[in-house]
Amino acid sequence: MKKILLCVFAVFCLIALNVNAQIEWDADEFMPLSEVKIGMEGKGYTVFSGTDAEEFTYEVVSIEYNSTPGWHVVWAEGTSDNFKRTGVAGGMSGSPVYINGRLMGAISLGYFNQRERSNLFGVTPFELMVNVTKRGMEPNLLYAHTQQTELGSEFVQEGLNMLPTLLPKAHNGLFQNPIENANIASDFDLNTEEFSLQLAIPVTIPRLDRQTMQLLKPFLARGNMVPVQAAGGGGPVKESPVEPGQIVGQEAMRGDVSSFGYGTITYIDKQKKELLAYGHPAFGEGNVNLPLSGGYVHFILPSRTRSSKIASATQPIGTLVQDRVPAIAGLIEELPNSHHFIPVTAKIQTSDKKVHNLSYEAARDKTFTASYAAAGISGLVSSMEFSGNDHTVNVLAKITLEDHPELDNNEVVVNNIFSSSGSPGFNVSRTILTPMLDLLVNPYAKVKIESIDFDIKLEDRRKTAGILKSRLDKNVYRPGEEVEITYTIRPYLEQPETLIAKITIPKDTPDGIVLLRAMSSSAYQSWKRSRAPGSSRATNINQLVKLLNDGEPNTNLILELSVPQPGLTVQGEEFPNLPLSVMAVMNTTLRSGENGFTFGTVVHTDKVETDYIIVGTASVPVAVNRNAQ
Repeated sequence: MKKILLCVFAVFCLIALNVNAQIEWDADEFMPLSEVKIGMEGKGYTVFSGTDAEEFTYEVVSIEYNSTPGWHVVWAEGTSDNFKRTGVAGGMSGSPVYINGRLMGAISLGYFNQRERSNLFGVTPFELMVNVTKRGMEPNLLYAHTQQTELGSEFVQEGLNMLPTLLPKAHNGLFQNPIENANIASDFDLNTEEFSLQLAIPVTIPRLDRQTMQLLKPFLARGNMVPVQAAGGGGPVKESPVEPGQIVGQEAMRGDVSSFGYGTITYIDKQKKELLAYGHPAFGEGNVNLPLSGGYVHFILPSRTRSSKIASATQPIGTLVQDRVPAIAGLIEELPNSHHFIPVTAKIQTSDKKVHNLSYEAARDKTFTASYAAAGISGLVSSMEFSGNDHTVNVLAKITLEDHPELDNNEVVVNNIFSSSGSPGFNVSRTILTPMLDLLVNPYAKVKIESIDFDIKLEDRRKTAGILKSRLDKNVYRPGEEVEITYTIRPYLEQPETLIAKITIPKDTPDGIVLLRAMSSSAYQSWKRSRAPGSSRATNINQLVKLLNDGEPNTNLILELSVPQPGLTVQGEEFPNLPLSVMAVMNTTLRSGENGFTFGTVVHTDKVETDYIIVGTASVPVAVNRNAQ
C-alpha cells in the first residue's frame, strides 16, 4: 500500500510540474479568436533591420476556420509604409500582432506573387499556440540519440529520394546514382516556387557549389526550410534582446563556416522563462532538445515572389523543447551543452601548397546532422579553392564514435581520391554524408558521433584514366601460376599509356574458365553488391562499421578472379564452395531473409596502385589447366 501511495504521489507531482510549466491564459493580456472581428485594426512588431523590433499596423480582412483541422487563421493586411515596402517575408514567422494592446496571435502564413500594395498575411491565434506548452516543458534528453529511419543512406544510393528521378540509365540498365553523376543532377533546377502558404524558415547558407546545394535542398525542404544564399556569418552585433518581435532560431553550423535558420519570438513568460514563437512548427518533431539563439537582421531582401529576412545568429538564449503544429516553445537561459554540436576539424592543403587549419561545429539533429556536416566541409573547401574546374582532391576523413559496448572499433575512416571537372567541395562532402546517415539511422544500436576530422589535399589538375583494352601474356595457365595482364589506359587529355598488372591463380583453383575482372574502386563495390547481395547487408553495428571501413582509394585498380560457382551469404558473411545439399537446407523458404545465394565465387582478389583514378572495367576469361605446359 505504501508503494502505491508513493507512485500516486510521484505521478501527482509530475502532473503538477507540467501544469505549472505551461503558459497560463490571461484574458487581460491575450485576445481569444472569438473576439476578433473583420475590420479591426491592430499593431504588430518585427525586426526589419538590426535588433530593433519596429511597429507596423494592419487590418483584419477575414477569418478562416479549420484552414487545416483544428488550425484557424486570421487574415490581415499590412497598412503601414514599413510593411508595404517588404510585404510578408520569410523570417517573420512568429511576429506578434496585437489588437487594443492584447496579443492576438503570430504571423505564420503568406502568399507568393502578391500584387503591389497587397500585403496579406495569415495569423495563428495565440490561444492555439499556448496549447503547445501543455505538452510539457522539459527537454527531451534522449533527442540527440534518436533516429529517423526513413532518411537512411538508401536515399543517397538510390538518388536521395527527392532528387529528380528522370536520370539516364547506365549501361547495365540500372538508374545511375546522382551522387556519382552529380553533373546530371545539377542540370535540374530545384529553384521552383514553393506554393505552401506557411512561411518557410530561411536558412542562411554560405556560398556553396551548385552540386552541394542541389544535394542539400531536398533535406531542407522536409523541414519547411528554404536556403538563402547569404554570407552566413555573424553581424556587427553579438548580442540581441530576448523579447517579442526579435529573431530566434537554431544554428545549423557555427565556427569558420556558419548557418542559421530563424523566425520570430511571439511571447515570453518572464516568470517561467518560457517563450513561444513561429506560429507554426519548425520540423514538427514534438518533444526535442535543441539550442536556440538570438539573431541580427542585416536587411529584408525584397522579392517578386516572397521576401525574406537575411539574419545572422547572435548569442545562445535557450533550449527548444516543443516543436508542434501551432508553434515552437522553448526555455530561456536553459542552454544545451556542447554535446549538442559535433566538432569538425579540417586541415586543407590548397593547390598552392598552403595549409589551412579550420574548424566548425554541426548541430546534432536527427534529420539534418549529416547534411549540415557535409555542407560545412563543402563550403570550406569551396571558399579555399575554386568551385568548378579540373581538379584532384585527396580526402582522409575520420568519423569518431563514442565508446559503445557493442562496438569493437569506434572509428570510420574513409580514404579516397576524386578527380573531375566538377566541384572539389562536393566531392569532399560526399565522403561523410553516406556513412553518417548509415550510422545515425542504423537499426542495431544507438551510436553517437564524437567528432569528424579531415585531412584534404587539392591539386588543380585532373588525374583520371579510362581502360581502353587488355591483353594476357598467354592462353592457358596452371594453378599457382602468375597471370600478367597488360592494360592500355588513356589519361585525361593525354596519350594512351600501358599498365601492367599481375595476379596469382590460387593452387586449389579447379580446371576450367576463370573470369578475371579489372575494376575501379567504385565499380568493384557495385559489382560486389550485385554478385553477393547479402554480404553488403549488415546484421549488427560491428558489421556496419566494418562495411563502412571497407573501401579502396579510387586510384587502385582491383583485380578479381572468380568462377561461375554459387555460394551463400549467412548473416552478412560469405561462404563459398559449400555443398549443394548444405545450401539447399540453409536457404529454404522457411529461412527467408537470413541467407542468400551469391552469383559466382571469388577465388582471389588483388589490387594495383596507380597514379590515376581509373574509370571503367575490363573482363578477360582465363583458361586454367593443371596439365598446361
